[in-house]
Amino acid sequence: MQRKKVMVFCDYYLPGFKSGGGMWTVVNLVDHFRESYDFYIVTRNHDGKADKKPYDSVKTGEWNSVGSGKVFYLKAGQLTVRAFRDLLREVTPDIVFLNSVFSMPSITFLRARKSSRLSEIPVIVSPCGELAGATLKFKAVKKGLFLKYAKLSGLYRDVIWRASFESDAIEIRAAMGKGIEVYCAPDLPPKTILPGFNLSDKPEKRRGAVRLVFVSRLVRKKNLHYLLERLSSCTSGEIVLDVVGPIEDKEYWKECEAAAQKLPANIRLNVLGPMPYPETLARMQLAHFFVLPTLTENFGYVFIEALACGCPLLISNRTVWGEVTQKGSGWAVPLEDPIAWDAAIRDCVKMEQERFSQMAKSAREHALACLADPEIERATARLLDRAARN
Repeated sequence: MQRKKVMVFCDYYLPGFKSGGGMWTVVNLVDHFRESYDFYIVTRNHDGKADKKPYDSVKTGEWNSVGSGKVFYLKAGQLTVRAFRDLLREVTPDIVFLNSVFSMPSITFLRARKSSRLSEIPVIVSPCGELAGATLKFKAVKKGLFLKYAKLSGLYRDVIWRASFESDAIEIRAAMGKGIEVYCAPDLPPKTILPGFNLSDKPEKRRGAVRLVFVSRLVRKKNLHYLLERLSSCTSGEIVLDVVGPIEDKEYWKECEAAAQKLPANIRLNVLGPMPYPETLARMQLAHFFVLPTLTENFGYVFIEALACGCPLLISNRTVWGEVTQKGSGWAVPLEDPIAWDAAIRDCVKMEQERFSQMAKSAREHALACLADPEIERATARLLDRAARN
C-alpha cells in the first residue's frame, strides 16, 4: 500500500537551530511518523530572523534529503503563489500541514489554495501559540487586521486546527470563531533526550553559589529584562547567568544591556549567542537551574530539554509547565509577584547539594515521564488520520 504524503510549509527547518521551538514541532512530527507517512517540507533557506545568510550545506531551489524527509529550500523571492502551486502539483500531497498562522509560507500556501483547484487537499493549521491572547498583544494592530482579512476572505475556510491543549483550543476558537474544527494534539517531544545522561554529570551545588542558564530567542516575549531586574537585587552569593540564544529584537536587547550594566559585582553574565542543539544541551547540563520568566508560551520545547538535563525550572506561571512546583522539579512563579521571584532566586543560591540532587533527580524523572507518555503520539496519529480521511 502506498504511503500517504504530508507536505509541510514552515518558516525554518534543519539544519537551522536559531528560530526557536516552532521548528521542532515539524522535526519531531517527521521523526515520530516517518514509518507511516512520507514528508515533504517547504521552507526558507536560512536560519531564523536574525541570520539571513543562506545555508551552504543544502541546495536552494531543489529537493534535499534531510533526515527522514525531503526538504525544498526557497530564497525570499521564491516564496510566491506560482512557486507553491508548482510544488503542490509535483508532490500531490494527501495532507498539508501549516506550522504557523502568520508566517509567509503558510499565507502563501493559503493564497495558492484559494486561487486554484487545491481546495480539496486537507489542511492542518498548527498555530503554535500564535493565537493566544497574550501573544496577540504583540503587534496587535497588524495581527488584528490580518485576521479580519482572513475571516472575510475565507482564507482559513475548512481547515483543521491543531491545538496543543484544551485552553489553547479555547483561544483558537476565540480568535477564529466558534464554528471551526479543532483537534487537541499535544506537541510531540523528541523520542529521546540525552539517553546516556547521569545525574553525576551535574556540577556540585555549593551553598552560596549557583549557575543559572537562560535559553531562548532574545525578544520581548521571553522577558530576559525582568530576570536581570530581579538579579540586580541579589547582592550576596556567587551567581553566574549563561544567556544562550540569538538577538532578534535589537531594541529590546539594548534595554537588556542597560539592565545588565546595573548588576552587582557578585553576578557574572555570559552572553553566549545561539548554539547548536547538542551544545545547548551541554550548556544546560553545566547549569544548576534553568530560568525563563516568559510572558507567554505555548509548549516550550526548551523546558523539557532543561528538565532532561537535570535542570529544575524557575519559570513564570504563564506556561503549561506549572506542575513543576508539585513535582519538586522547579518553581512556576507569577510575574506579578517580584518578591516571590527574588525569594526563589535566593533559594537557588542558598541551596545545598543534598536538596539540589533531589530536585535534579525529580527534573530528570519529570522529563522521562513526558517522553514516555504514549498518548501524546496517539493524539497526533488521530489528527493525521482525520485529515487523511477528508
